[in-house]
Parts: sequence; structure tokens; C-alpha cells
Amino acid sequence: LKRELAKHTRASIGETAAAFLAEAEEVRGTQIVCRRVEAADRDVLREYADELRRRADAVAVLLATELDGKVALLAAVSKGLVKQGVKAGDCVREAAKAVGGGGGGRPDLAEAGGKDASKIDEALRVAAEVYRRALAEAP
Repeated sequence: LKRELAKHTRASIGETAAAFLAEAEEVRGTQIVCRRVEAADRDVLREYADELRRRADAVAVLLATELDGKVALLAAVSKGLVKQGVKAGDCVREAAKAVGGGGGGRPDLAEAGGKDASKIDEALRVAAEVYRRALAEAP
């Protein structure tokens, strides 16, 4: 039963990731996906990020969800973007400030938390702006 549920969850993540990419803003050939994911935990956010990076050549991601009244953020960028100076850690750090938190991680994958779930939309706006700025400055 667990295996069957995991299979359906993966299929759902794939469909949702495809929809996120279809609606993504594109800047200099890179898709920017800054979205809220409902009813997810940190592992599910990681699965979404992995799926988005599998489906797109150049993608910059920030995903947010509410967990027990707090905020979980996960940022991810394609490896090629890291070489251009676009870093997930920079994005998640700025987005976390908007929700009253902090965090960090590797240049290609970073996580953060925050206290104020009412500010998730603001964190998503901040993240998109961080990515836009980094892409504008990239070589």
C-alpha cells in the first residue's frame, strides 16, 4: 500500500511540476518557479525541486509550504546556473527574511524556515526578484 501511494504521489508531483513550468516566468532562457505547495513536508518540497530540475534545462526554484503554523522554504537551481553565479542559498536567505526566519545551504539546493506563514506570498515575490537580479547580472 505504501509503495502504491508513493507511486501516485510521484505521478502527482510530475504533473504539478509540469504545470509549474508551463506557468513559469522566463528570464534570459531560465524558468523561474516561485510557488506555494499545499500539504507538503520538506521531503516533498525536495521531490518537487528535483522533478523541476529534471524537466527543465535552466530553472531557478523557490518552493514554500506551511508546516504546523511555520514556514518551510526550499530553493534550487540548475547546475548550469550555479556556474553563472545564480545561487539557491542567496535566494532562500532573502526569502526567509520575509517570513521572519533564516537558513542556507549549497549553491544548488538550500533550505530555510520562518515563523510568519502569512508572509509566504511576500517571500515568493522576494525570491523571484532575487533570481531576476542574479540572472540579469549573470555572464
